[in-house]
Amino acid sequence: MSTPLDDESRLPSHDIMCIDCKSFYASVEAIRRGEFPLAAKIAVMSNEESSGGLILASSPNTKYNYHVKLGTRRYEIHDDMDIEMVEPHMADYIRKNYQINMIYKQFTDDAHWFPYSIDESFINVTGSHALFGSNDDIAAAIQDRVFKQTGIVTTVGIGENPLLAKLALDNAAKKQEPWRATWTYKDVPETLWKIDNLTDFWSIGARTAVRLNKLGIYSIYDLAHTDVAALKKEFGVLGEAMYYHSWGIDYSDITRRYVPRKANKGFGNSQVLMKDYRDAREIEIVLSEIADQVATRLRAHRVQCEIVAISVGFAEPDEQNGGQTHWGAQMRIDPTSSTADLIRAVRFLFATHWQGQALRNLAVRCSRISEAHSQQLDLFASAERQVANAKLEATIDRLRKRYGYKSLTRGYSKVDGATAIKRSGLVGGHQG
Repeated sequence: MSTPLDDESRLPSHDIMCIDCKSFYASVEAIRRGEFPLAAKIAVMSNEESSGGLILASSPNTKYNYHVKLGTRRYEIHDDMDIEMVEPHMADYIRKNYQINMIYKQFTDDAHWFPYSIDESFINVTGSHALFGSNDDIAAAIQDRVFKQTGIVTTVGIGENPLLAKLALDNAAKKQEPWRATWTYKDVPETLWKIDNLTDFWSIGARTAVRLNKLGIYSIYDLAHTDVAALKKEFGVLGEAMYYHSWGIDYSDITRRYVPRKANKGFGNSQVLMKDYRDAREIEIVLSEIADQVATRLRAHRVQCEIVAISVGFAEPDEQNGGQTHWGAQMRIDPTSSTADLIRAVRFLFATHWQGQALRNLAVRCSRISEAHSQQLDLFASAERQVANAKLEATIDRLRKRYGYKSLTRGYSKVDGATAIKRSGLVGGHQG
């Protein structure tokens, strides 16, 4: 029987590395305290003073001994646990990330370097062997250089394409020293097909796994030996992609950066709330604050939007609605970048869709973006008032840009439930 791997000439074959900074935030905090990152017992927590505070990262010791990991809540941390709780310092993490990525770039060129997240990057070293040696030589040199210059321990997955490199990283390199692993097409039966859980496979989430289970697919081996036509019928192009991924085949090219079309571009902000929000007024306030932030970004880019959307996440599954955990809604409006217009839209969407669930996540997103060459006037409102409001918002934007967000805030940001003032000094939503 023929397989997708039979014709080697059609398989993408490069030397790709996926490099991860092990327990990055916690490692930076350990180094700050003069501790070896892998031996420290540290958990980085956002809003430690709140019982709903979130763990952003934990050291390997903390993960292993107490099963404390990303997403663990403050109330799940017991006093008898030997864990040092520390506040995040996001600006430090960003600086350290930049320093580490400059080291990666010493082993390849800009076009073949791709930052994937604040603690992971891909590099293509196919053209680097004459200078730096074999794949393992390069990976070891990167690990050594990063550790000597920053104190951070890195793990490296190596593969013939980005998928194989990422899977080698997550399922092998992170497990044990020397923190390096290589997966190739020839290894697929003994590597990819041995992954126990579908959700341990890159790009397969819990919901996709449930749909695959309904087709009788419970492992990557099952996925690889399912009729690709059946997968495409159920999942569309995603099904076809999953089939080829289960054979270790990935045609993505890290030199080709994705640049969204203007029609697809959007602006949004979201928040993870530090307590259960049950009061409609408090929820409307936070949504209004987020809408204000999004409107400010629209005006800064001299654009306007026609679609406004909100999404909310529940504090716990809604059993009366089949275990629903979230919902989203959107509406079309006249092109605008006005804070007042966006606030009216998000409040309307919330009022017409919310059914009283306690909420822990709120988000506002604007799309259908166009350049703001002129102001669209509402025929049912005073033209003079609309022009005055636009000038007022421009003045507010200038003042905030010069003196900071807290220099001029809206009245609702002073009442119970508001979060904007407290969050104004954060970096990426966390302590700077």
